[in-house]
Amino acid sequence: MKFAEKYEAKEDRTMNKAINLIKRLILFFVGMSIIQFGVALFLKTNIGSDTFTVFTQGLATTLDKTSLKEFFLVKWIAGSPQVTTGVANMIILVVLFAIILLVERKRVNIGTLICVIGVGPIIDLCVKVVSYFPIESYNYVIRALLVVFGCFIIAVGFSVLSATNVGVAPNDIVPFLIQDKIKIQYRWIRITLDAGYLIIGFLLGGTIGIGTIISMLAIGPFIQFCLPHGEKLVRLIVGESNEDEGESVTATA
Repeated sequence: MKFAEKYEAKEDRTMNKAINLIKRLILFFVGMSIIQFGVALFLKTNIGSDTFTVFTQGLATTLDKTSLKEFFLVKWIAGSPQVTTGVANMIILVVLFAIILLVERKRVNIGTLICVIGVGPIIDLCVKVVSYFPIESYNYVIRALLVVFGCFIIAVGFSVLSATNVGVAPNDIVPFLIQDKIKIQYRWIRITLDAGYLIIGFLLGGTIGIGTIISMLAIGPFIQFCLPHGEKLVRLIVGESNEDEGESVTATA
């Protein structure tokens, strides 16, 4: 009987971990979609997007002038022979993914791979959804406020996505890698990286404006504020203690 009870208890723990992983993956997709909605909102205000999107915009503008747009995968993802922001985002994430695999493989998880494959198409989809609203016709102050709101949306989405512990996008791993090395607060690392994305994106042809400056200054602090709340929300929904959470992360790594 004792053996049977132990076996059943082990099966229950395995089942609970599987259910918790499914919950985390669902929350991961929710967080990822929230982030891309915020990015799409940036794009439609037409007063400058977040700095990483400026980078992807610039890369898309540059690559769209090449024969890459005729590549069948580009046509399949974008739906036309065009290097969209979503396609450029995928290219950047694939490159960063490869670098992180070489530098610190333990940071890579199933969610990282999902981001590499899924973020680009979701951006393009969210842009189409947001396009149903006449955001470009709003006055400048309203659009600036929407940019601030977009920053907060991105921070909320990222805090949920990060708290699932199934991985984050390669570009979001970079500041954490730097933080581990030099022990500087996340907000300052994020602001520095965002400034770099801004400069490179602008040189490549990305669109910048007051919204870009707002995002460069706001997203880092917003994320730092939202991270602990995202962790509480995920723990509440998943129903795991800190100890169980650590075991789950190990199991999915």
